[in-house]
Amino acid sequence: MRDRDDITQAVATHSNTVLRVCSLYFGIRPEREDAFQETFLKYAQSPKQFADDEHRKAWLISVATNVCKDMLKRAEARTVLADEIDEAARPSWQPEDDAASGRAEELTEALQKLDARYRDVLYLKYYACYPASEIAKILNVPENTVYTNLARGREKLKEVLTRER
Repeated sequence: MRDRDDITQAVATHSNTVLRVCSLYFGIRPEREDAFQETFLKYAQSPKQFADDEHRKAWLISVATNVCKDMLKRAEARTVLADEIDEAARPSWQPEDDAASGRAEELTEALQKLDARYRDVLYLKYYACYPASEIAKILNVPENTVYTNLARGREKLKEVLTRER
């Protein structure tokens, strides 16, 4: 088990990132906090050594993604509805001005309606700013699959946004 200082540092540094990943799967439901806690519990119990902080962050995103997927499987893949998300639980990365905030809210809700494979790659590419090669490692898929899912995900996101107007 890792020492207390290591765990505290990881939570302090990466809690927002892990919470955002969990929010993409569960919105503000209690399962989000369960996935968050399970992710850091796995970190605390893991003997894995990390090359640097970016490596640790990528590992945590990968674990959080897998934890959320496992929880969804156990719960028979419930769908997060956009109306379950209240303003108080919006991720801190949204813009503050009203016009941009409304657009970011619309985008977040549309993103949550996508299939997990598209939502994951779009999040990692555009919110976490990972290149395709790193996304492939995080999600344990071939790099070409990442490119395909990015293209398809953008198309599906466009369809969802067009339908809602």
